[in-house]
Amino acid sequence: MTSEMFKLIYAAITQGLLIGFCTAALIGPVNLLAIRKGILGGFQELFMVGLGAAFVDASFAYIVFAGLSKDGIVGAGKIIIWGVSLVFLLYLAYSIFLEIREDPTATSAVKKQIQFVDNSFVMGFLIAASNPFTLIYWVGMVGTLQLSGNIELAGGAATSFFSAILVSEMVWFMALGIAVHYSRNLFNRHMLKTITWIFGLALFGYYIFMATKVVLNLIHTGGASALPH
Repeated sequence: MTSEMFKLIYAAITQGLLIGFCTAALIGPVNLLAIRKGILGGFQELFMVGLGAAFVDASFAYIVFAGLSKDGIVGAGKIIIWGVSLVFLLYLAYSIFLEIREDPTATSAVKKQIQFVDNSFVMGFLIAASNPFTLIYWVGMVGTLQLSGNIELAGGAATSFFSAILVSEMVWFMALGIAVHYSRNLFNRHMLKTITWIFGLALFGYYIFMATKVVLNLIHTGGASALPH
């Protein structure tokens, strides 16, 4: 390994660890879903949600870092993929609506209706992947690093960047899982039920908001890039 490649990989790992952790720590739908799952099902359920979302983030970061996508997805590909995202967003909204309408601690009947998204890893994966702006986020993030001179895009270091993002986000969700596991003992059953209901309602609002945003973007831009020029 040449010194030049070593520096490139070192920069990819250090920047990836920092960005991945900060991205995972942002207050958003993934953390709301993870905490809700952690309250209802414990540490493993929370961590699996985070793992699913972290895999999506790391994959998109790899795609951008390797130079496979510089402007996001455009043309017919954008319309198809964003259309699929819209379907998943509406399906997730429907599933969370069924949960919050019932007692979230006794959802055996509801689970039969939403069996596909009952898996925590799948839910974490879908909530991140169904947001078409996730790829745009990574295009902007990696592009900013490149322009600032902190990193150079190269396929050889893309795997290191992918691994760093994945590991750092997993560290965040492990810490979050431990915090939720021990802190939920501080609340009584009624309070926990209220918290999970509020988080569920917030997630429902997020799904509807994102679905609306996807529709409006497709109406106004069609297959054109969603990135500002």
